[in-house]
Amino acid sequence: MATILFANIAYAQNKDTVGLKLPFTNGKVVYQKTFKVPGKSRSLLFTNAREWFEKRYNNLDSVNVQDASNGRLTGSGWDVLSFKGPLHMDVTSRVGKTIEINSANDIYSINISDIIIGYQEEPELPRTYFTAEDLVNHVLGKKYPRGTLNPVPFNKKLSKKALVSLNKLVADLINSVNQNLLAK
Repeated sequence: MATILFANIAYAQNKDTVGLKLPFTNGKVVYQKTFKVPGKSRSLLFTNAREWFEKRYNNLDSVNVQDASNGRLTGSGWDVLSFKGPLHMDVTSRVGKTIEINSANDIYSINISDIIIGYQEEPELPRTYFTAEDLVNHVLGKKYPRGTLNPVPFNKKLSKKALVSLNKLVADLINSVNQNLLAK
């Protein structure tokens, strides 16, 4: 199921960027997925979405918008992104993102956007933050204006690995939401 979900997410916006099947359109990385769920009411889907946020992020403080009458729930959360780096060592980062779940009778959609990655090379060093768009642009070889530094601390090969890992993380996240929304 995760493979099918990943395939649907990857082609959500019909643009294959550098062979990574990222939803990268108009300079933005936005994952979108819509599910048909016959017999599920807006109210039930909204309640299940709230419960998912509470379970996933251990509180409801991460929820920014709760509009039960329109079935809209928007929040943010942090997860761990991990991939193999040099010498097969794990490279880990924190990933923040905006998650929007819109519910209606018999249908709901999930949008994941505003993805920020925080990488800390050594525990005593400050964390470096950059966006998913920065990673894509780095892989694509985008030149930065004179006097501006590339915010991505990885080389192109590691950046591609980070993007592949991001796709998997988002697919797993969407699968988690889907399982919780269909639970009752």
